[in-house]
Amino acid sequence: MAPSAQRSPEILSGLGAAILDALPLSLYVVDRDLRVVAWNRARERGPIGKPRRRVLGRPLAQILTAEGYRQVEPILRRVFASGEAHEETSETRAGGRLYHGGRLPVVHGGKVSHVLAKYDDITERRALEMQVIASDRLAFLGQLVAGVAHEIANPLAGVAGCAEALASLALQHPEPAVRQEAESFRDLVRGEVGRCERLVKSLLETARPKIGEAADVAETVRSVLRLLERHPAFARVKVVSQMPDALPPAQIDPDSLRQVVLAVALNAGRAMKGSGTLRIRASRTGARLVLDLADNGPGVARAVRPHIFEPFFTTSPGEGSGLGLAIARSLLRRAGGDIVLVPRRARGACFRIALKRVRKRT
Repeated sequence: MAPSAQRSPEILSGLGAAILDALPLSLYVVDRDLRVVAWNRARERGPIGKPRRRVLGRPLAQILTAEGYRQVEPILRRVFASGEAHEETSETRAGGRLYHGGRLPVVHGGKVSHVLAKYDDITERRALEMQVIASDRLAFLGQLVAGVAHEIANPLAGVAGCAEALASLALQHPEPAVRQEAESFRDLVRGEVGRCERLVKSLLETARPKIGEAADVAETVRSVLRLLERHPAFARVKVVSQMPDALPPAQIDPDSLRQVVLAVALNAGRAMKGSGTLRIRASRTGARLVLDLADNGPGVARAVRPHIFEPFFTTSPGEGSGLGLAIARSLLRRAGGDIVLVPRRARGACFRIALKRVRKRT
């Protein structure tokens, strides 16, 4: 055993060892021979944890995996040589956790005698940060949509008024063909203005969803399936719907729920490239209604999963805007519900929509 490894119990005993164990970080210390001289309590826990008695005094190469040691060894050598700290953030394959790591030089006797390696699990912190960013983006998006919709509504009213005035003048023309053509253009403008007004209204309702309404889940799913019957993404997709009898209503307005189910279903259809099976199943769990949409497509890649509900994130830049799932989650959370990606062993992806159940008044 190297001399530094023999001295380690004296260097890191008593209060020093207790302080290392009290830190909410996973850390260890190696000497210049890359032997472990300290291994705190947090390092004993977790997916890659090992008991301290089995690692102290041993070469780091015997403790880490071969791949892990290949990555760490040159970094440790560089810190010993330069005396400069090294910081990094990486995702481990064990459980998909996200860690912020650092290798800090320990100077003793005028030279770097040891390196302290620390790892801080920032998975939850990063998820919270991304949630705040997503919420801010959606809030801005809602304000933008409301503002644009309001500004479009006024010109539309002006266009409709001018079209009616022009049509009235043209209808006074002595030629029947001219009057007929004027009526045709007037009806065309009316139809297009009406379509734009309905779109504006839909945008406003998305930005300010209705509160206190209830939706029939089974009927909403049926209405979405009717919309998908002729959609290109569902050309060869078989849809299996399982709805229990007497399903209570959900605490969300029907239009919002329809938008959510449609967004998830369309994503599934595109993922399956227009051929496969989509299963939609509803169930009751206490005060919640659960709606599972499971497909047998390629599934969601592990690297993509943390980002699928972020605004403007898309894996198909040419097909989508990256807002479907982000808006769906926003609508659900405003109604007291939520949507998550459910891990599954089978091929494909499963999105679970949780809804508040409307209770009967007594």
